[in-house]
Amino acid sequence: MNRKSSIATHRAYMRAQHQRELDPDGDLGEAPRQQGVVGQISEVDHAKRYGFLFAAGRRYFFHASGFLRPADFDQILAGTYVTFEPHDRSPKGPRAERLELA
Repeated sequence: MNRKSSIATHRAYMRAQHQRELDPDGDLGEAPRQQGVVGQISEVDHAKRYGFLFAAGRRYFFHASGFLRPADFDQILAGTYVTFEPHDRSPKGPRAERLELA
């Protein structure tokens, strides 16, 4: 992981930590945080709006439209952790939906 991506990952972690401190039960009008599978982003193409992540030994495809908060897609880099709902019945293989920063 290069320095730029590790700084961005750290910032995303700190934002999530700060949000949990401000709103530990998640009731500030947003959808409640989901309990899903945790995975790590392995590749992301911001120009084409898709990427791949690994979780539980499997590779999942995701699209920017799969994020619950669209702004989260613009913040992710390789190495970022996310929670998601896995969907195995996709024409092109396993797909991650309803993604959130972990």
